[in-house]
Amino acid sequence: MKTIRWPWLALLLISLCGCARMFDPKHDFDRSPEPGAPDYRDPRFWAALPDKRDASDSTPLGMRNRQHDAPVDVFFIHPTTYFARAHWNQPLDDEDANRGTDFTLRAQASAFNDSGRIYAPHYRQMSLSGYVSASDADRDRALDLAYADVRAAFAVYLQQWSKGRPFIIAAHSQGSGHGLRLVSELMSDLSADPALRKRLVAAYLIGAAVPEDALKRTIPGVPLCASPAQTRCAVFYNSVEAGEDVPKRFEHVRAWYPDGYRTTEQPRLLCVNPVTWRADALASPLAAHRGAVHAEPNRPLPEPQVGRVTAQCDNGLLAVTLPDGEWRKWWFGGDQHVNDYQLFYMDIRANVAERVAAMTHRGGASVTAPAPKPKRNGKPRKPAP
Repeated sequence: MKTIRWPWLALLLISLCGCARMFDPKHDFDRSPEPGAPDYRDPRFWAALPDKRDASDSTPLGMRNRQHDAPVDVFFIHPTTYFARAHWNQPLDDEDANRGTDFTLRAQASAFNDSGRIYAPHYRQMSLSGYVSASDADRDRALDLAYADVRAAFAVYLQQWSKGRPFIIAAHSQGSGHGLRLVSELMSDLSADPALRKRLVAAYLIGAAVPEDALKRTIPGVPLCASPAQTRCAVFYNSVEAGEDVPKRFEHVRAWYPDGYRTTEQPRLLCVNPVTWRADALASPLAAHRGAVHAEPNRPLPEPQVGRVTAQCDNGLLAVTLPDGEWRKWWFGGDQHVNDYQLFYMDIRANVAERVAAMTHRGGASVTAPAPKPKRNGKPRKPAP
């Protein structure tokens, strides 16, 4: 467990103690060796594909993985799982990072396997240490490199496997920042041909700190989701424990805009309640909570904990009540970033099915196109635990 979670705990310690330079990458970006680029035509550069056994196939007790017959695709962009300081961006053969990525597929991406076929690329993600770098310019270039891989992977997905099917963009944390940029450049009114938006079921850009004023500037034509069945919209939220002080990392937020990255002081962030799926300040009752799933490394997903969490968008952050015990074990200061998906796992799973059904009913992009089967390269991976 510690190997997955301690770096986020370290990041919070850094923000509180003001000792960020101790965790800075060892080199300036220009002097750091650039890891080799992936070729996404090769299935080895994908952490998840619908026809191979991987961690995104996992389900809680009593649930089924339905990717084989799923009516839509899910392009999932994993959060930061590379914690070393030797490189600004992950070498794709880093085993520790890839094990962390598998954990995020089990804990997060698997929430979509009831309704979608999951495509999740490995990419040269920026290291966690990049977030505390003293150099905005170096951090921005590291994120640009990571995003270039994400966009290249999505291009291969469209070319080789999509076949005109509707799709969901889903992500967490660093991945959600890249997902926001992907939607902006390819699916919003800023794109050269926004027709691709007709196939967008929704974008779940969870755990990305995005100021409210960035929505229309960054993804015009793709509104904030305001109801549970709305399609071609985007979901954002950042979970914090109700009653605790606002984590310091939200005081200064650096986000991507079409004209470049910029820092906003004391921003009000975008927030959609993942229980009610509305962008308002009404609190959800315990009875409405469909279930949290507390994922742990190297263990099967447990039975969902139903009716355990309330949620309310409060000044741009999602204030949540927490079940006792394990949910608080590794955290302090109220930040629940690592649990953004897990606290609302079953709520997300049910909402995806609702939006997919709504898109079908409204005559959106065809959801009856045959699901393509990627070619295997070598032996399939072992089943995820």
